[in-house]
Amino acid sequence: MTDGISIVRTASGVEAVLRLMRSDKSIVLEVTAVSSAATREFDSVYERALERYLEASVRNGIRYAGTPPLSGAHGVLAEICVVAPAAMQSIGREVRSVGGTGSEWTTRWVWDLSGIESIDGELVVQTHVDEIKLPLSRP
Repeated sequence: MTDGISIVRTASGVEAVLRLMRSDKSIVLEVTAVSSAATREFDSVYERALERYLEASVRNGIRYAGTPPLSGAHGVLAEICVVAPAAMQSIGREVRSVGGTGSEWTTRWVWDLSGIESIDGELVVQTHVDEIKLPLSRP
């Protein structure tokens, strides 16, 4: 896979490393938050909210515990919008966010290129305060 690395900023002040990987079979964009005071504060708030949620689910049953809190990957990184070239908008795409107590905040977009002859253009990665264009050069 070929790699390209850039950094994007979110409205909450969190910076995230963008890593674009491409092979003949897939294009993967991985976004990982850079650990900072802002991410540590969010994690602290998340951990307290998660404890309250888990206590409520034990006390009242999970059905009545309310909505579980969002981790940083699900909350802060959800601001990131990825606009793919038109040729990629109709192919299979998977998005996964990983985060929780004591883990990195990572969101990964994967496009399956099976049966696709060629994809050119660029991915546009946008937040409320930043925009990065990542060229999709051939592997």
